Amino acid sequence: MAEVEDYETKDESQAAANARAVTDEAILAQMEQIKTEIAEAKSLIGNMEDVSVLRAVYDSKDTVYQQKIQHLMSKYSKVRQIRPDGNCFFRAVSFAYLERLIHDPSDYAR
Repeated sequence: MAEVEDYETKDESQAAANARAVTDEAILAQMEQIKTEIAEAKSLIGNMEDVSVLRAVYDSKDTVYQQKIQHLMSKYSKVRQIRPDGNCFFRAVSFAYLERLIHDPSDYAR
């Protein structure tokens, strides 16, 4: 009788492990699908745009963000949007640095 219970316990354990594996595979597939959708919708590095395009991104009722956008507009005229994928900070800084080197030969000489 103990052998039958052990066998059933092993079968239940295997069934639970299989269910977790299927769930993990489904989660990974869903994550990959989300990455693909984001990649198709937004480029890694966007074109230069007027700073005012940020107003459309953030809710007009959110006064804090609207004030911050207004402050950005007082300092900058253009903005370049970057795909938010976890590496966006490094991509933005690297691209801005390279862009500056291209447009300012004195920085390149240093």
